[in-house]
Amino acid sequence: MAKVWLVTGADGVLGRSIVAAAAASGAVVVAAARHPESVYDLVGAFPRQVEALGLAPEQADHAVAGILSHHRRLDVLVNTTSDRAIEDAVLSHFSSQRSGAIVRPDDDAEPWAEADAIVAAHTEAGPRPKGLQPLGSRTVRPTVDRCGRPGSTATRRSA
Repeated sequence: MAKVWLVTGADGVLGRSIVAAAAASGAVVVAAARHPESVYDLVGAFPRQVEALGLAPEQADHAVAGILSHHRRLDVLVNTTSDRAIEDAVLSHFSSQRSGAIVRPDDDAEPWAEADAIVAAHTEAGPRPKGLQPLGSRTVRPTVDRCGRPGSTATRRSA
């Protein structure tokens, strides 16, 4: 049976990376974001594994109750936000099922490396498959030509 994950801040770069890596490993992931439409592309990329959830801090208890009602379990909470209300909401459930993990990722880590480490630690599948490409926003950074002068901007994909 696949583990059920809840990832908060799923609309951020780190949250998106974790959702994609966990889903690619076979987990069922509830991607929580203040604006659930911001993670619809992840739902489309992993239609059997990812569900979007609109989540405001004051709705934490209600959201966890809904997940438990639908999935009958919750195994991993990855809290990428500074709000601890969601952690309080899952603690009693984890206590009653005698298992569960709360993960607070390192904000300063490279998103895909952090996502891979979290997924490897909390699934049997290990890190994401090698062919999986990062899903994320496009960022623009300045480039420098061979003489060290600022050049045009280059666009690259970031996770």
